[in-house]
Amino acid sequence: MLFFFNKNKKIINSKLKILSGYNFRYRSVGKQSEKNIIKYANHFKFDYEIHKSNKFERHFYWLKIKMLIDNLEDGNHEFYFWLDADTFFCRYENILNHIDESKHIFIHKNFIPSKHKTKYPNVSYFSEGVNVGVLMVRNTKWSLNFLKNVWNKKKYLSHYWPDNAAFMDELGYKAEFSKISDNDPKKNVLNKFDFLSGQWNSMPKRNYENPKSDEFSNFYFDPIIIHLAGIRRRDRLKFIKKYKHLFI
Repeated sequence: MLFFFNKNKKIINSKLKILSGYNFRYRSVGKQSEKNIIKYANHFKFDYEIHKSNKFERHFYWLKIKMLIDNLEDGNHEFYFWLDADTFFCRYENILNHIDESKHIFIHKNFIPSKHKTKYPNVSYFSEGVNVGVLMVRNTKWSLNFLKNVWNKKKYLSHYWPDNAAFMDELGYKAEFSKISDNDPKKNVLNKFDFLSGQWNSMPKRNYENPKSDEFSNFYFDPIIIHLAGIRRRDRLKFIKKYKHLFI
């Protein structure tokens, strides 16, 4: 008896699907991030979907929220892992080995130089917040409802952090949009979150080439993911060219 096997058939690990996307304006960075993300996905046999379109109903930053909601409603995977199109893996670490799978949403908590001023000279406030450029959710009704609430916060449509501000508001980190005392997430919400190490969302300074810059940095040594958040597009391209040896 003869058995025939399709050697070209790709085996997909259905547990996790990676999501990303970019538009034509962002293609110079997005194409390079896309290649990097696909290498990571293929290494672990994760499914992936990368949305490339110039048409979207809101600012393109909101794409992540819509794609996560749509995929959660389809419900074909246990986890969905969004990555901004300026993120780059530096080594092959399986995200599933670094999380508490009983939680619902997985994100890095970072520090933000606060807009609020102290009454003391040479003293500044920092507030806790999150960056949604690296964001994983478990396929649960709670995650879906949380993201739908984020999507419905239309008061942030014109905000300079649009989707990120809406997410922080829903989580309860509101100090940078309100009073400094309003960073008060509820315990029953925090209990649903697993906060990732900064190695999963390591962000260089905007002025990363200037060692004398006193700009605050959320960059972590030996990163798993480098995220070029907040850096001008031309400087992102310079960073990629200069430090591409760091990426997988």
